[in-house]
Amino acid sequence: QMTIGHGDKFGVGNEHLYAEKTWRGWTGSQGVEAKYSSCPRNPEFMEYIRNVSRIYASVKPDYIWVDDDLRYDNHKPATLDSHIGCWCDECIAEFNERHSGRWTRQTLASAIEKDKALDSLWHSWCVETLCDIAAAISEEVHKVSPQTKMAFQGKKEDFVVHHVKAILSVMHEKTGLPVGYRPGTGPRFDIDGPSGQIIKSMQSARVIELIGNPSFVDIWCPEIETWPRVYGSRTGQGVLVEAFTSLAYGLNSVSMFIMAADMEPADLYSRSLLKPVSQGSDVLMKYALANEGTTVAGYKSSASCDLLYEFARTGVPVLPGVGNSLGEVPVDQILEVNIPKQLSADIQKLRDSLDAPAVCCSPFVGLVIPRVSAEGRLRTVGVVNTRIDSQEEIRIRLAGVPEKAKVTWHELKKKPLRCRVESVDGQTYVTIPQIAAWNAGFLEIK
Repeated sequence: QMTIGHGDKFGVGNEHLYAEKTWRGWTGSQGVEAKYSSCPRNPEFMEYIRNVSRIYASVKPDYIWVDDDLRYDNHKPATLDSHIGCWCDECIAEFNERHSGRWTRQTLASAIEKDKALDSLWHSWCVETLCDIAAAISEEVHKVSPQTKMAFQGKKEDFVVHHVKAILSVMHEKTGLPVGYRPGTGPRFDIDGPSGQIIKSMQSARVIELIGNPSFVDIWCPEIETWPRVYGSRTGQGVLVEAFTSLAYGLNSVSMFIMAADMEPADLYSRSLLKPVSQGSDVLMKYALANEGTTVAGYKSSASCDLLYEFARTGVPVLPGVGNSLGEVPVDQILEVNIPKQLSADIQKLRDSLDAPAVCCSPFVGLVIPRVSAEGRLRTVGVVNTRIDSQEEIRIRLAGVPEKAKVTWHELKKKPLRCRVESVDGQTYVTIPQIAAWNAGFLEIK
């Protein structure tokens, strides 16, 4: 469900859809108005939001996802070179009334640049404004459809964490039900590189930790997106691998926004996206089910996800977000890793020096992502080939897995394969076949 509106670019070609909009738009601190967005405190807008929410709720959906235009920035052109929030005359007047001020748009904008306390007050005001909209939507939905859960489609960047948690809390409080969250934004293109798409999944996992992993959030659903959703934007393989690593690192579902009916022919979407995605979807579903009741096990670090990803390509398990920490890896140690210039024997020494539940024992450039049960039992091991060619068979040492265990290898777009479990000197090993270029799969251990 859209709320405030993304910005004036959405009005181009859709002027007729906005013809009945009578209330003011979103105004930035420079005085520029985004006419196809809305002032978030306008009474007419709030009544419109309540009416639309009742319409959505009338079909009794399982969830209603509020779109990411419920935000205090990025409503262009108003927000260009602007402070956050709506700065229309009415919003400034309400802020003055609340805080006994006499600011104008210009004097307030100047003041918050110098006064940290006032800047914090304005930020809280902006968050409260967004929460009021979330509350209105949730109230109307719950009146009409008490079983419908609310969810919010936000971003994955650090700076959104405060208002995201506030919005999710309001949705939960108004309905009494668990809520969902979608960490969104790019990269959206293959030209960004497959690595960028995996890093995005690590950033999405980190958001769960930054928000505090509240118990009332039961759906963590990243948006696997392409934009403007044309043939050259993205491949089905890129969609599959990002979905896989999102599930591997702690999100429990995925959404795919990869087509637009007004862009490319349906048969082209079918051949280039839907068919390849469907060929790997069975593995994604099996992986999600196999991971139920488990958490990621890996090494933590305060390093950025870009650096953490490069370190993870050694095959050492990392923990970008919430899960079972195996210890802390200093940033200095992560910076020492330089895969293109390091001997495979040196990388193996690094792996062997760490006590992980799954240890790669072969030359390999890629990700190894173990997931364990609440009791610490190894349940799955995700493996991602991050090279542009296939890699040879990979031998993996599995901690705490008996020789009689049933271990099955599931690779995207391929049939499952039962693995032979070997016991050597009290250690358990399995060998998985060559993994295709930029492909992924998982070991399922029973």
